[in-house]
Parts: sequence; C-alpha cells; structure tokens
Amino acid sequence: MKNILIGMILGVANVIPGVSAGTMAVVFKIYDQLLDSISIDPKKLKKNANFLITLGIGIVAGILLFSKIITFLYENYNIQTNFVFIGVILGSIPMIYKKIVSEKKLEMGGIIPFVIPLIIMLYMAATGEESNTGILIENINITTAILFIFAGAISAFTMIIPGISGSFILLTIGCYETIIASISIVTSLALGLLQGTVSFSNILSSHNLWILILFGFGMVIGLIGGSSLVQALLSNYTQGTYLVILGLVVGSIFTIYPGLPLNFTGISAILFMVVACVVSYMFSET
Repeated sequence: MKNILIGMILGVANVIPGVSAGTMAVVFKIYDQLLDSISIDPKKLKKNANFLITLGIGIVAGILLFSKIITFLYENYNIQTNFVFIGVILGSIPMIYKKIVSEKKLEMGGIIPFVIPLIIMLYMAATGEESNTGILIENINITTAILFIFAGAISAFTMIIPGISGSFILLTIGCYETIIASISIVTSLALGLLQGTVSFSNILSSHNLWILILFGFGMVIGLIGGSSLVQALLSNYTQGTYLVILGLVVGSIFTIYPGLPLNFTGISAILFMVVACVVSYMFSET
C-alpha cells in the first residue's frame, strides 16, 4: 500500500509540468532503488518485481485520475492553467541552482551548458515552434509516430532526473496536450467497454490508443537506456547536467507563455502563477 500511494504521487507529478517525479522519488527515499530496478538484467527485475509492480500500479492510477482534471482545466481555463505551470517552474529554479553551486564554484566559462539549451528554447519560442498550447495532434504518420516515440523516450529519461519534469519536456516539444487528452479519452473508452456501451473494436480503432502505444514504447526505451546514463551523468558531470536542465527549465517559460490579456482572466492568471510559484518554492525547500 505504501508503494502504491507513493506511486500515485509520482503519477500525479508526471502529469504536472514543472513538478519532478525524480524529486518526489528522492523525497520518499525510493530514488536509488528505482534507478537500480530499471534494468534489463533479469536478476535485478526479479529482485525488485514487487516494488516495481506496486509502484507501477500507483503511477498508472495517479496519471489516469489526474489526466481528466488537466484536460478539463486546459479546455476551460487555458491561460490560467499555463500560468500555474509557469509559476511551478519559476518556484523550482532556486532548487536547481542550489544543486549547481553545491558541487563547486561556478565559473563564467562553465555556464555554456546553460546558455546553449536556453538559446535553443528561445529560438523555438521566437520562431513559433513552441508547444502550441491547446492544439492536439490527431494524425498518425511516420513523422508523428517518430515524434511520439521520441517524446516518450525523452520524457522518461528526464523524469528520472531529480529537479526536472518529464511533462514540461512534453510541453516544449508540443506533445503534452495530445498525450493528456489521449489518456483521458482512452480511459473513458475503457470505462465504456466495462459498461457495455463501447466495443473493443472501437477502442482499437481509436488513434488515441495508438498514440499512447507509441508513447509507451518510447518510455520503455527512455527508462531502460536512461537509468544507467542518468547515474553516470549525475555522478561524473553533476554541475554540467544541472546547468543543461536549468537552461531548459528557464527557456520553457517562454515556450509555454500563452499571452496575457488585460482583463479578469489575465489578473487571475497572474495571481494563480504567484501562488503556484510560492507553493513550488516551499515544496522544493522541504
């Protein structure tokens, strides 16, 4: 039950851009076991089978429960929702910076790993290649299939790095709304199947199901290939790794910025952002 509850928290964290599932794993003291468990080594998998299964059940439950809420908020309060995410991201920046300077003194030349990803993100925002918040990808072709597999791999890889959110990566590459909407739709179809109002063929013909299959395939690749790489990067290039993360995090603010109308919606969005920033900062300090 403990693993399932922790898994649910990790699942919810995976859905919220700016909230790091890796950080949650560290807080609940399962991070080392999680990294050790994600392996293609049969002995390690057998050893950690109960841990992985119970944690996985919780993660799936957290994602399914929260995806419907996020979908509702995006459809009805798009600007406020994005400003909440911006606030969460802003509040997490001091934690990442502390990890950078805790290793060794930061030299001027050492900020290159920060500058390069930041410039890339700013370019994406300036040229309109941002997340296109609220736009869903509905066609599956070779290009989008590769995009969904890549999105799954990179989000899984970043998910296991403390301090960075896999969901915010999905935002920056334009897949977040599509994945969340697909989870919500497939969940509704599955419930309809249980109630007898939807046939199995209806689910199989849904493009949302195939989006999730492609995304899930990418996640498996990212988790198995990423766990060893993450351990190596954080052990040998800790400061550089977190500088890259910081550049992506700061740049992501510009890519998800939805504009600010000068009306009640804009005022409420600012207030929500401030509250989210404070809560995020307080949480990261615990």
